[in-house]
Amino acid sequence: MTVPSKGSSRRDFVTEVGRLASAATLTSLTPIAALAETASHSSEATAEWDLSWLTTLATATDRAVFDWPSLGDPADPQVMYFAERYLDNCATIYAGRKYEARVVFNIRTQAVPAALNDATWERYALGVEYKVNDPTTQKPAVRNPFWYRAPDPAPGVALPALPDLLKRGAIVLVCDLALTRLAQRLAAKANRQAVDVHQELLNGFVPAAYAVPSGIFGLAKAQNAGCAFVRL
Repeated sequence: MTVPSKGSSRRDFVTEVGRLASAATLTSLTPIAALAETASHSSEATAEWDLSWLTTLATATDRAVFDWPSLGDPADPQVMYFAERYLDNCATIYAGRKYEARVVFNIRTQAVPAALNDATWERYALGVEYKVNDPTTQKPAVRNPFWYRAPDPAPGVALPALPDLLKRGAIVLVCDLALTRLAQRLAAKANRQAVDVHQELLNGFVPAAYAVPSGIFGLAKAQNAGCAFVRL
């Protein structure tokens, strides 16, 4: 850009600056816009989003959302351990008084298999895919290892399993963006359509699991509903 000559008008100069600034802004926003478009297309197979879990949360006196971005070790399920501790602490604090405590698991990124049932784990060899061993067999898991209680790490110490927490009202949110990417990966290996695999994964949720457009959305929505955010 050149400095305007004496014959140039101030209006022309301002117009040129504005044009260049607009071009720079559009260039900087392009990657973000592309990412948003990709995220939108990734969830096309999910026609409707079930938000009934918000109604369940509305009656709770105590609420916490536990972020779960990576599978971790099923022999040391820390996310579930701390969620169980939170519920136990609520029971201790209220000591018989009326209350309702709820925990939400925000399962996203590499952790989405934790929300899938045994049949789905076996069908897609998720233990091999994610390099996760079953704590009981010490071999690649052919069932959801978080659905079963791992061997006690010490005498008198019992680790929680997902059914224990579901019985206590836990809610499971599953990032559909991560689920879509998993479907694409599995479909490529099996020479299948990604949309079909994606639907099978959606059909393979454990009880009380709900798809959300992304883990970020699920986390924000849970916090908007009054949940305290717990990140390990």
